[in-house]
Parts: sequence; structure tokens; C-alpha cells
Amino acid sequence: MKTGWLKLGTKWYFLQQNGVMKTGWLKNGSWYYLDESGAMLAGKWLKYGGCWYYLGSNGAMKTGWIRVNGTWYYMNSDGSMKTGWLKQGDTWYYLKNTGEMATGQQWIDGRTYYFNSQGALQ
Repeated sequence: MKTGWLKLGTKWYFLQQNGVMKTGWLKNGSWYYLDESGAMLAGKWLKYGGCWYYLGSNGAMKTGWIRVNGTWYYMNSDGSMKTGWLKQGDTWYYLKNTGEMATGQQWIDGRTYYFNSQGALQ
């Protein structure tokens, strides 16, 4: 009986110790998400439990700063997409409701702010 990762065609699946195909979240070193057919999602956004997650090209859930299609996002330590204010060290950033890092002049909560091209509040 096969267990563990199994590649069929271009898709990856995970078979549990009893041979049953896993679906949902899987912790196997990193976190992975297996859709209702058991196929691992990779290089995609996933909305789960009201939060957005990004699964990298190898299927592993991303955390920290990520760049997707030229846009920067910040993923919390649990993998969920951060929105709102983020302070790292002495630097403040703002992540829009879409999760996109703000740059340039922005109107936030009735005030005008300016962020440089790296997203840092000026």
C-alpha cells in the first residue's frame, strides 16, 4: 500500500498511513493545502475560514513578505494575509484591504500618509 506523497500526472496527492487520500490542511514539515479531490494547491491564493493564504510554487504555505505578480504582501506567522498597519523594527508599513503593500500617497482613516517605493512610512 502506498503512503506519503504521490504524483499522478502533474498533480501531487498525500496518502495517509491507512492509504486514505488526505484533503484539507496537511502539516508535513511545512503546511500544505489539499483540495476536495486531494490535489495539492501550488502557486495559488486560498481563501479559508475568512482569511487569505498563499501557497508557493512547491505548495508550501508562505509566511512573511511575499511578492506575487509584482505586488508585495505580508503573511502572518500563521500564514494568513495581514491587512492594516504593520511595524517591523522602527519601520511602519500599511497593507491595504486587499493585502497589497501601500506605496506613494495614501488616504487612511481620514489622514494623508506617504510611503516610499519599498512601502516604508515617510
